[in-house]
Amino acid sequence: MKQINFNHSGGFPLEQETLERLQTAFRSELYDALKRHLSIEPGTNYILATPTSEANGWAIIHQYENDQKDPEGSRILQGILYPILDGTPTDFLKTTRTGTNLIYGTSASKTAYFDYEAAYVSPEEYSTNAESAQNNDELTIYYYDLRTFETVLDLKTIQEIFQSIRDNIYNVEGNINIIKNNIDAMQENINEIYESYLPLNGSKAMTGDLDLGPHQLVKLDTKQNSQANVRARDFRFGSNDGRGRFYSGDYLGRALVDDNTSVATTINLNYASDWENTSIGGKVYLDNLKAVTEDYKGPDSTENSLLLIDKTDQVIKSNNLLSSLLDRITKLENQKSTAVPIGMIAIWDKPKPFPEGWEEYVPLRGKMPVGQQILTPEEKSDALDGDGGNGISYYRDIYGSAVFPFETLTSSGGRMSKKLGINEIPAHTHTETRVKEGAGTLINFEAVGDDGHLGYESVASGPAGGGLSFPILNPYTVVYFIQYTGRPSDQTPPTAPILSASTVGVTEITLNWTASSDEYGVTDYVIYGDAISPISVGNVFTRTIYGLNPGTQYTFYVVAKDDAGNTSPESNTVTITTSVIVAPTTPQNVRCYLQDTNAIMVQWDSSFNNGGSTIYYEVWRRINYGTFTKLPTSVTNNYYSDTGLIYNTMYTYYIIAKDLAGNRSDMSDYTSETTETTSCFDVESLVTMASGQSKKLKNVVVGDKLHGLAFPNEIDESYGDYMLWNGLLSEASKAEVTVVNKRTSVQPAYYEIETEDNTFKVTGQHPLLVTEDGENLKWVCTKNIVQNMLLIDKVGKTKSIKSITYREEPLEVALLDVETVDNYVISGIVAHNNKPLDPPTNP
Repeated sequence: MKQINFNHSGGFPLEQETLERLQTAFRSELYDALKRHLSIEPGTNYILATPTSEANGWAIIHQYENDQKDPEGSRILQGILYPILDGTPTDFLKTTRTGTNLIYGTSASKTAYFDYEAAYVSPEEYSTNAESAQNNDELTIYYYDLRTFETVLDLKTIQEIFQSIRDNIYNVEGNINIIKNNIDAMQENINEIYESYLPLNGSKAMTGDLDLGPHQLVKLDTKQNSQANVRARDFRFGSNDGRGRFYSGDYLGRALVDDNTSVATTINLNYASDWENTSIGGKVYLDNLKAVTEDYKGPDSTENSLLLIDKTDQVIKSNNLLSSLLDRITKLENQKSTAVPIGMIAIWDKPKPFPEGWEEYVPLRGKMPVGQQILTPEEKSDALDGDGGNGISYYRDIYGSAVFPFETLTSSGGRMSKKLGINEIPAHTHTETRVKEGAGTLINFEAVGDDGHLGYESVASGPAGGGLSFPILNPYTVVYFIQYTGRPSDQTPPTAPILSASTVGVTEITLNWTASSDEYGVTDYVIYGDAISPISVGNVFTRTIYGLNPGTQYTFYVVAKDDAGNTSPESNTVTITTSVIVAPTTPQNVRCYLQDTNAIMVQWDSSFNNGGSTIYYEVWRRINYGTFTKLPTSVTNNYYSDTGLIYNTMYTYYIIAKDLAGNRSDMSDYTSETTETTSCFDVESLVTMASGQSKKLKNVVVGDKLHGLAFPNEIDESYGDYMLWNGLLSEASKAEVTVVNKRTSVQPAYYEIETEDNTFKVTGQHPLLVTEDGENLKWVCTKNIVQNMLLIDKVGKTKSIKSITYREEPLEVALLDVETVDNYVISGIVAHNNKPLDPPTNP
């Protein structure tokens, strides 16, 4: 059976279900034949033939098919025959199965058949993609190592199978050739028709003379009636290098087009502007203008006429209008000048309305020229005497001459001076330094002078200056710039807008309205309502009203205003009730995890409220089994990072949501986390007892007395962060400590530290007492210790470090808690203790 190519452009006269089965039958027939002859074993992959330049290779690969399941619903491992494309052979193969959807009789689109293909790939592509297989109905891709495949050596049997299938293919192809021969014969007949008859579809050019015999030219036009002459439906002119280029898809361009209809006859010249300009040489005669009309003076008339465009875009001729225009021009030339001013004038001391026919020149609205200030010689002299005069404004030019800028309106101004009195200066005091002559109080004794006086003293004056305000306003005049337009004043109000509400919240409402129309344009909209004073918003069409009460009814309306102050009728009234506030939902899915050794990240799902306003979250925390307290900072995010925590301590949290109105949600569930507890030593480490003897850490029990060091300013771990402590080596003194708790565990990694006389193992978080200069002490976690630091032994002497090695292997360790000071001696050095906690039994 020949494999069907579903991409064939002609299609097949079969229903889609039949096509699906034909496609599957080819591959199933070939695979079943190979399976019987070659004893193919389920689950084993085979190479049947390698590809050549003349033919594909073949492989049998067992894969899971999405649509194949056994009665229990499990997917079936099915053998699939893959053609291998020709290419450079490698040890790796990529298989591709592509699904194709078809439209079935139910109009549903679903996968109907699959195409299979295999190709060699490079080792690099295999190693990159071997673990990222893709498997769905649209596309399935797998990668295989061919070194695991079985090779079939019975090539003769394979060739026989292929030859049998080829024979079937040849039979099908023979039938196809018969059909093809029939099609070729039909094509020859069609070609004969094309050669013998004039092609109406323009499929070839005409050659020779056109001899129509008894047929008239009109018969070529099959769309016109029997009276038609040469059809002018679409005359086309031009050539490849000389034509209208605005419509590049039109081979020749268009110049003359017949746009006749059943009620009008029209021919369009220069259709759709394929040519930008139409140039006409020689004389042009417009026959329709020669018709006798009431204003036509006859062919011998010497009068000229005007060509005009009427309302229907027709060209007409008029003598009367020309005479009328000439008469009006003559009249205007002979008319004397009137008193109507030309241009613009400025007026002041007269508010609106302006005289009829006058309008304000908007670009200069709000401009305020400086007024005049004519000064007398005495005022100028007083201003120039150096004491500031009486607030007279002047300055000096580059030649040093005094300029008083407000004497004329055309002068530049703005430098108004003002002499300040003592009460207009800010409150202050003055200090004077003088020679002390033996009397008075010595305020500031500086030195004994060479002249034998007693020294100097600084004397402060009493407070002065009242800080009063003072005028600095320049002289000015409010001016209106107006121009004459001759138009009557605007007395027509705008039309009423139409009001609506788009958003209704708990405390706000958004209003929207349509634009009003006006002869000269709307300049402002004003909102009125029972909850607000009138709000002027300008020429906009929306405004949100804030500060409303929840669950309250409000009414609003809007009016429009134009520049002349005319007010439109009121819009429709909108009555709206704000939403009622509902408390935020309770935070859900509260969880936490260690962000660092002494930091915990708390997270939760966001809460919601019906108002859409910001939600704040309170984070409540307790330490170990103490009392819950609210952390000082509320957050708007759904997470909180709690930092600076105590090591080896349990923290428990819950969350409460609240909105801007103070509504609070219920309390969330608890979540707990314990800071890092891996501060431990190897159980084989020797612990120094208070008696001076040693005992292995694994044998130490609660109540044992150990050797420790005390410092006058040490920080107890129960009251603060002891890692911030600094002490002096010289202040150390021996202390007896008691073991109050112990916990043993296995840790996955540790540090091995070698000193001059010992090697010990400790986890990275355990603090050790160190110094860098031989005197100043501090606690440093093992993971942060470097080789140039010095450790401290039981008698307060330093120990150098020979090496530090990190090992990732399990180690049994123990953790001690001691009192009264928080340290003890282990492995010959001083280490801080830690407080192990039992897991919580309840929140």
